[in-house]
Amino acid sequence: MASPILWQNKGKTVTLLDIPRSIAAAQGTLQQPCHDHVLSAAPLHAPFLSNEPKSEKARVKLRDNTMEQQLHEEYARLLEQAVQEARGAHAREWCLPRPYVQDTPRLAKKRKLSDIIIPSTSATSSSSTNCERPGQPADLPPDLLPSLAHPGGQTVNLHRMRLRQTHSSTGDSADEDMTVDPRLVANASASAASLAVSTTTQSPIYRFRIPAQATCYLSDCSDARSFRAAIRAQAQQRDTRKAFDCILLDPPWPNRSVKRTHQTAGSTYATLATLHAVRAVLLGMDVDMLMAEDCLVGVWITNRPAVRDLVLGAHGGLFACWGVELVEEWVWLKTTAHGEPVTQLDALWRKPYEVLLLGRKQRRASSRPAPPGGLDEVKRRVILSVPDLHSRKPCLKALVEPLMADADDYRALEVFARHLVAGWWSWGDECIKFNWEGCWRGEDAEHTSPD
Repeated sequence: MASPILWQNKGKTVTLLDIPRSIAAAQGTLQQPCHDHVLSAAPLHAPFLSNEPKSEKARVKLRDNTMEQQLHEEYARLLEQAVQEARGAHAREWCLPRPYVQDTPRLAKKRKLSDIIIPSTSATSSSSTNCERPGQPADLPPDLLPSLAHPGGQTVNLHRMRLRQTHSSTGDSADEDMTVDPRLVANASASAASLAVSTTTQSPIYRFRIPAQATCYLSDCSDARSFRAAIRAQAQQRDTRKAFDCILLDPPWPNRSVKRTHQTAGSTYATLATLHAVRAVLLGMDVDMLMAEDCLVGVWITNRPAVRDLVLGAHGGLFACWGVELVEEWVWLKTTAHGEPVTQLDALWRKPYEVLLLGRKQRRASSRPAPPGGLDEVKRRVILSVPDLHSRKPCLKALVEPLMADADDYRALEVFARHLVAGWWSWGDECIKFNWEGCWRGEDAEHTSPD
């Protein structure tokens, strides 16, 4: 099976990455790779129509933050150079074939760009996931995962959860009933496992793929106490470390162009509407208590200056509170299959990129503030990829591992996850959403849509 890295320069500062393949590859291991295809979106073949403000007054208003504009001008130059370098070295399409794609809805003639572009948030959709597959239910009920993540206020009565693990040495399979805490699912096997969930004796059985050595905690990310208890429980049972060498977070930042309609009983972070609320949840997680020495910490941010300041602010910023120092910045540029940015690089209204801020846990909280503008002391890298499903980010496992002290022996955690990764911990109330069997096709699948 092809690597998710389609091309990378010698300095590893520019990487052309296929998003669906990055997720599929992360489901397998070197010994047992995953060759299947995950549900994806048809690749873009042309940039979006311009949605830039037409009046000079409106353009001036959007440029009123001098420091912000300076930073985005630096990004534009960086990304232009990266695109030119990739074009000169990679003549083929900028994504792998996508044989299993979601139907694209017909757009109204007057629909705005802000309605169709991949948004810069991790907001969830209220509609169910439709991934019909022979032998599988046609839909994943929208209340199934919430019923598992919030057992105290179930909207669905859980009948049974079973984890079937296969021992790689013998090939024997064994079922484990998830009765103690159904939110904690751990596959200790070196082979992939299957999680079977049923709500009644007559209801369909929903099966989820659990990669080898993967652990997930299906819970609202505001419930940090229960999550830490799960980590301690696993440490006692399997003699594993409690701290992580890498922690990635994709917070549900509020976004004016994306109205959150997903309402989950008992959920906090899924409906956050203000930066103050997001900050309270993130600090309430006590993420710093989960960090090993020199832990690599990554936070996806939007292009709003207030969001960046919330993470990097010298006084009260997340990194400062966690004792983390900014060391790298990865800029993810969304392109068409032909290597064109989906919007203009210098666009004022809608930027074609998102940013991942990467820091290292310091032995002692650093008093030196993060560079506010130019980031001359911070290493920058560029990820080029064709966007996929709504709010889906590239899986960064292949890019993170080279930064680990030991790529064969490290602990990683992804927070606000929507799919699992072999060998990693995942935390969130949708962390197994795209591990549902209905979202996958075999390697030999023909080009299909789920309907």
